Amino acid sequence: MESIATLLVGSAVLIMAVAAAATIWQLVAGLPTRGMRSDWYVLLAFIGCFIGGYLYYLINSRDSYASVPDLIAPAMFFMGAGFVALVARIMLRTARELLRVSSLEAESATDPLTGMKNRRAFDQCWKVELARAKRFGIPLSLLVIDIDHFKGVNDTYGHAVGDQVLTRVGQLICGCLRISDVAARYGGEEFAVIAPHTAANMAVLVADRVRAAVQRDACHVLPQHGSGQSITVSIGVAGSDGLALRSERMFERADEALYEAKRAGRNRVASAAPVNATPPEEFGMLLPTPAH
Repeated sequence: MESIATLLVGSAVLIMAVAAAATIWQLVAGLPTRGMRSDWYVLLAFIGCFIGGYLYYLINSRDSYASVPDLIAPAMFFMGAGFVALVARIMLRTARELLRVSSLEAESATDPLTGMKNRRAFDQCWKVELARAKRFGIPLSLLVIDIDHFKGVNDTYGHAVGDQVLTRVGQLICGCLRISDVAARYGGEEFAVIAPHTAANMAVLVADRVRAAVQRDACHVLPQHGSGQSITVSIGVAGSDGLALRSERMFERADEALYEAKRAGRNRVASAAPVNATPPEEFGMLLPTPAH
C-alpha cells in the first residue's frame, strides 16, 4: 500500500515539476531581451535540479516507507512542487495580461496607417517636454508639417495611393529626426514634430531637411502614369528659449508660420519669431533650393 502511495505521490511531484518548468519556458520565450531571460533560466535550472534530486531520492528511498509518517517527506515534496507549478502558472498569466495591456496602450498611442504617434500621444509628450523646457529654461521648438495639395493626390490617384503618400511622408520625416525628437501624424495630412533642446534657427534647418527629403523621395509612391504631380510639404516652425512658454502660443505661432509658407507658394519652411521675443519679429522664410 505504501509503495503505491509513494509511486502516486512521486509521479504527481514529477508531473507538477515538469509542468512548472514548461510554463516558465513559455514565459521565457515571450520575453523581449536576453538580459531579462537570465534570471528565469536560473529558475529553470533549479527546477531541473529539483526534478533530478527527487528522482534520486525516490529511487533510493522506495523501500523505506514502512508507515504513513514515512510519507511526510514525499508529501512535502508534493506540496512544494504544487506551489512552484501554481506560481509559474500565475506568473505566465500575469505576464500575458501585462503584454496584452501594453499592446493595447501602444495601439491607442499609434496612428494605424503610418505607425507614428497619434495626436493623443503627441499631446502627452508635448506637455512633458513643455514642462521640462519651462523648468530648466532650455530651448524647445515645434514643427507643423502639411502636405501640399494632398486633396489633389486623393482625387487623381485615389485614397489607396493617398495612404501610401501619408505613410511615405511619415517615414521620411522620422528619418530626418533625432532619437530625442517626437514625430506624430497630427490629423489628416498634417504632421507635427517636437524638437527638444533645439532653438528655432536649428529647427528651421531640420525642417528644411524634411522638406527636401519629401520633395526628393515621396513622389516615388505615385503611379508612373497620371498628371505627374509631385509631393511637397510646407512647414511652420516655432521656437522658444524655454522662458514664459505657453502651449497654445507655440501652436499658434507654428500654424501662422505654416500658413505664411503656403501663402508664399508652398514647398517652403517659414519660421515664426520666438514665442517670448519682444518685440515680435517678422516671419523668416527659408526657400527651397532650386533644382539643378
